[in-house]
Amino acid sequence: MRGALAWGMVLICLAGCFPTGQDSGPQLRQALQVPYYRGELKPELVKVWQQRDLVFEQLRFRGRDHEWVDALVCYSELGRFRPLPALLCIPGSGNYKEQLVQPMDLMPRWADQGFFVVSVDRNGDDLSLLERKGLAGMWGHQVHNLVRTIDYMQGRPEVAPDRIGMLGLSMGGMEALWLAALDARVKVVVSAAGHLTWGEVFGGDSWRMIFADLPLGRHLLQADASGAEAWQAFCRAYPQLPELDAGRSAAQLAPRPLLLMTGGRDPYTPPAATARVYDEARPAFALSGKVGCLEMWVEPEAGHGFSYAMQDRALAWFQRWL
Repeated sequence: MRGALAWGMVLICLAGCFPTGQDSGPQLRQALQVPYYRGELKPELVKVWQQRDLVFEQLRFRGRDHEWVDALVCYSELGRFRPLPALLCIPGSGNYKEQLVQPMDLMPRWADQGFFVVSVDRNGDDLSLLERKGLAGMWGHQVHNLVRTIDYMQGRPEVAPDRIGMLGLSMGGMEALWLAALDARVKVVVSAAGHLTWGEVFGGDSWRMIFADLPLGRHLLQADASGAEAWQAFCRAYPQLPELDAGRSAAQLAPRPLLLMTGGRDPYTPPAATARVYDEARPAFALSGKVGCLEMWVEPEAGHGFSYAMQDRALAWFQRWL
């Protein structure tokens, strides 16, 4: 995963500097620069092929700034006879949708379980967007394309439009929280190894890996800045960051089912980071009377990845709630 777009979390003593899990839907949209306006999708089918009873499609549609968003779809022929629950699956930075087919085999396996599975390219990873839109705007560019992906999914006759979930891996896990906080059409979320909680990021050394590819990150690394100094510098450069904290976004998902996952040896999203997201989201789930819809799971020996054990647990979560 590209270091500039990974993450973690730990509380450091910058009094009042780190956000709490408050309702901030409109503020989140503004911070990410995600517009309400959405133009025509203009979808185009590029290629279709079949393996056994599974249908694969390569296609594209219009996303943010009218750019093409390349997508990969996999579903069972059963979808031609009745609508299927659908999953939007997003890999982490530096990874590609095709990897969810090979080598992971995730999309075919989950399609075999009766899901209409979609993944799209990560257009928002283009660092040229940083110069034009800032860090939050660069992240929001990808989130807006995910909103457009939901639009596309709801228009497919094979999809049950009220049964859409999202799996996000690494940076995709953070994007899953942001997307679901902005778009209530996402009914179930699994966020794996991707929780930007600023106390943890800047309270330890995670920021040094996470932001190593950004010009500001490189400057701070060369200056051997402390975590507190780095946080202050990032807040000056990108004042929207406090609004994008994972705990704040996760709280807005209640009462929709949310599973938070990470590895016990993950240097980007350590268990303490995931625990803080859980703790900040839990009051909102409790208030809605749906504490059972929020779970956290740590695979003790896993690093930054999505092991088979994590995949099985994620699939079971979607089968339970979708």
